[in-house]
Order: sequence, then structure tokens, then C-alpha cells
Amino acid sequence: MGLFGNKSPEELEAELAKLKAFEALTPEEKVKKMEEAQKAAQEAFNKLTPEEQERTKAEAERMVRESEQERNALLQEAQKFGLKVPKFCPYCGTENKGGNFCPSCGAPYKTN
Repeated sequence: MGLFGNKSPEELEAELAKLKAFEALTPEEKVKKMEEAQKAAQEAFNKLTPEEQERTKAEAERMVRESEQERNALLQEAQKFGLKVPKFCPYCGTENKGGNFCPSCGAPYKTN
């Protein structure tokens, strides 16, 4: 699998358009969107059987571990090139624990 998975150029363009639309939202709008998505995900999860819920939890935990490993590798690469990721969100002050967006307000972290 390549850097962008097995997605077609059209699928990548559609995802990019969604990301740009999300980027244009205010932090408050981003929080609302995230809350709506979390609610929908929880409702879907609650409809699963207990066995499906356990498999889903295990898969989510695996994906989080892999994502953290990838993020840490990217941060290390960025530091080699002199890019610095802020330690705290410039908008709300929440500590950056390695993501690209603030987990509290959803604002993107900018590198300098």
C-alpha cells in the first residue's frame, strides 16, 4: 500500500475537498462537527453485538497504536529538517501530545 493507500485520484480529490472545507470552519464549528461525529459513532457502536463491539474495540486500539507510531516517526523526520511542532495549542493552550490538530478545540497545529 502506498502513501495514500489504494485510493483513486478522484477519491483523493474528494477527501482533499472535505479537509479544506473542515479547515475553513471556526474552532467552535469544528468542535460541534466532532461532537456530532462522536455521537453518530457511539450510536452505531451501540447497535453492534457484544462480540462485534469487542472486535471493534480491539481494531480501534490497533489503529491508534499504529497511528501513534506513524505520527512519532513523522515528527522525528520533521525535526531533522528543523520543523518545530508547538508544544501547546496557540488558540486554547491545550498541550500537544503529538497530533496535527488540537484535541480540545480542533485547531490545526502549524509548524515553524
